[in-house]
Amino acid sequence: MSDHQLTEEEYKAQVAGVWKVTVILSIVTVVEVAAALILGPHLPKWIMNPFYAIASIAKAFFIIGEFMHLKYEKRAFMLSLGLPLFFLLWAIIAFGVEGNYLHKLLYLIK
Repeated sequence: MSDHQLTEEEYKAQVAGVWKVTVILSIVTVVEVAAALILGPHLPKWIMNPFYAIASIAKAFFIIGEFMHLKYEKRAFMLSLGLPLFFLLWAIIAFGVEGNYLHKLLYLIK
């Protein structure tokens, strides 16, 4: 096992980083909830849903970066995790679009 000890400066920098991310996550969450309560009933879903998706991706970015320590890793390791995730999301979207097309083709055009 590693016997690495943090200096006082390193410890304070890490604690400050965690607090910074916690504040950012709190602000994004409060804005997301406020938008859902205030603007949600008045705006169409095609506007609100992308907003929720972008806010969720932003929160996931900060959680993965700070709390899972991914922002401290090498670029190759980050790409080995990020690229498969990107292609998985792309496949889910592509299959959803194709399924919608097939549904319309088979059931709605009779």
